[in-house]
Amino acid sequence: MDTVDIKILNELTANARVTGAEIARKIHLSLPAVTERLRRLDKSGIIEQYTIRYNRAQLGLRLLAFIQVWIDHTISDEAKDYLIGLPEVLECHHIAGEYDLLLKVLVEDTEALEILLTQKIKRNPAIARTSTTVVLSTYKEKLNRPHYDIPRSTKPRN
Repeated sequence: MDTVDIKILNELTANARVTGAEIARKIHLSLPAVTERLRRLDKSGIIEQYTIRYNRAQLGLRLLAFIQVWIDHTISDEAKDYLIGLPEVLECHHIAGEYDLLLKVLVEDTEALEILLTQKIKRNPAIARTSTTVVLSTYKEKLNRPHYDIPRSTKPRN
C-alpha cells in the first residue's frame, strides 16, 4: 500500500458510494489507474466490504445498549453462535476481563430490550449472567477508521 492507496481508502471511508471517476478527479489520477488499484485493494482483502449507514431513529430503532454476558462453559460452548444469530445483536466481542462476551444490541425501546433479555438471551441455559448498559447519547461512532494517515516516510517534502 502506498500514499495513493491510502487516499483512495480515505475517499471510500468518507463515502462508500463514491464512483471511481470521482475518486480519480479528487486524487488527480486516471480512472483506469484508480480502477486497477480498487481491484487490487479488493482482491488483497484490504477492502472487505462496501456498506451503508442508516438512520436508526428513522427506522424506529431508538435504543442502543451494551450487554455484558457471562457464559457457563460447563454447559455449552454454543452460546456465542446462539447470540450472534439474534437479529438485535449488531456486534459480539469475545473479551478479556470479568465477563466473556460484549454485545452491542439495537432495539425499538425498553420493552423490546426486556423481551430480548428475558425471552431470548437469559433463556439460554449457557448464559450464566448478564449486565446491561443503555446508551443515552452517542458522541462518536464510526464504522471504519475515519482517516488513514499517510506514513511519514512517504510524505512528499516541501
